Amino acid sequence: MQALSSDVRVTIDEYLDGIELAEEFREYVDERVRIVPPTTLEHALLVSSIGTVLDRAARRQGCRILRRGMLIGAAGDVFSPDVMAYGGKAQLAHHGDTDLLLNPVLLVEIVSPESWGYERGRKWQGYRSIASLQEYLLVAEDAPRVERFTRHGEHFWLYGETTGLDGEIQLESLNVTLKLADIYDGVLSADSGREE
Repeated sequence: MQALSSDVRVTIDEYLDGIELAEEFREYVDERVRIVPPTTLEHALLVSSIGTVLDRAARRQGCRILRRGMLIGAAGDVFSPDVMAYGGKAQLAHHGDTDLLLNPVLLVEIVSPESWGYERGRKWQGYRSIASLQEYLLVAEDAPRVERFTRHGEHFWLYGETTGLDGEIQLESLNVTLKLADIYDGVLSADSGREE
């Protein structure tokens, strides 16, 4: 599913003022409100399993895991990653009752074939501007596949791809090995009861 964009330009303050009243999920990109469609069952299961697997390891490293709903600021835009980690004390920008996390070390997006281009393109462009960010994962919802970007220096990112249920990813930001079999457990067969 592709997200819808408003043709009306708004300021970031106008966006944040209206976010609590919104009935749908939204992000703020290029001075426009981007309406994000509801997720699939596979998407929701992956968010839950990744968050659960990472939470145990993150706490040992003095980090915290947050799931979709928390906003981050990136190069003047506002996004809500599916899963994120931050270390130490949360650095926040406050706008009324809304907080924006400023110091994530890990961002994870669950992607469908339709959203892959946006998550890997425009959104990734914004995420790279976050000085604290060390790793970015793109997790496919329809097959065991994870793309990983790891920061090496100020402007250099190393790319890697892991596929198959026997795949593993060493997350340097949390000092944990993420096993694809663990995060995809029960996910790929989750649509067996879906009515078309």
